[in-house]
Amino acid sequence: MQNMKKTRRRAYKRLAVCLAALLVCCGAAALLFKLRADRKAEQARLAAEQAAQAAEEQARREAEEAAAAQAAAEAAEQARLAAEAEAEQRREEAIQAAAEAKEGIEYGDCIGTVRVEGTEVDCELYWGDTNAIFRAGAGCSADNGCVMPGENGTVFVGAHTDTYFNKLFDAEEGALIHLDTIYGDFVYEITGFEVIGETEVDKCRWGAEEPSCILYTCYPQGIQVPTPYRYLAYADPVETDENGVVPQSLPGLSDAEEDEAAQTQPNAEEAEAPAGESED
Repeated sequence: MQNMKKTRRRAYKRLAVCLAALLVCCGAAALLFKLRADRKAEQARLAAEQAAQAAEEQARREAEEAAAAQAAAEAAEQARLAAEAEAEQRREEAIQAAAEAKEGIEYGDCIGTVRVEGTEVDCELYWGDTNAIFRAGAGCSADNGCVMPGENGTVFVGAHTDTYFNKLFDAEEGALIHLDTIYGDFVYEITGFEVIGETEVDKCRWGAEEPSCILYTCYPQGIQVPTPYRYLAYADPVETDENGVVPQSLPGLSDAEEDEAAQTQPNAEEAEAPAGESED
């Protein structure tokens, strides 16, 4: 009986030890689980903070980039507006300078050059059509209701067939005539040709209101004696507006450049003609 009691007590003690050990293990396991959970939670918190910081940094960079792009766009727009304003100012100055240059033209002045594309016609152009002018280059008629290059009306330009306009006969329809003057480059396109008698002035468009250009010379080509025939090249302006022919370019001469041009441009009327030279 006594042995049974002792055996039971030992069994109870062992059971108690086992239970205590089990409780310790469960507690350790619970603590370990909690530590792991806390570590995961901390890792998640740190990851969330890092993600938030990264998102904030990304948002900051995007805001800075957007601000920089906006500033660059505003600067580009300001530069464009400034360039347009400067270009408009230069254009107005060029128009004013061209108008002043045109107003200063006198009979016999060299006002620029005449050039026909596709030919060797390229010579000085004078305001007037006297013998002296024809010896110096091409002459733009100032009489018979004719006008200056670029104006509404007929620009009537002639030169000798044995010199400056000898190659006018090489021109073809569609070729461009450049009357590059001190107040603008005016361009006309050749529309046709005709041989007329010197008395057929009705075919010269004198006094017309529509802008056009006629280049003329004596006929036949290269003749060096007086002839009653004239070879005409008719041309219409490439671009027009209510003021006349639109210049393809403006020289925009300053006052100093105008004075220099006036000093260097010859006045054909002041040149003495060699004796015995014909007008053809």
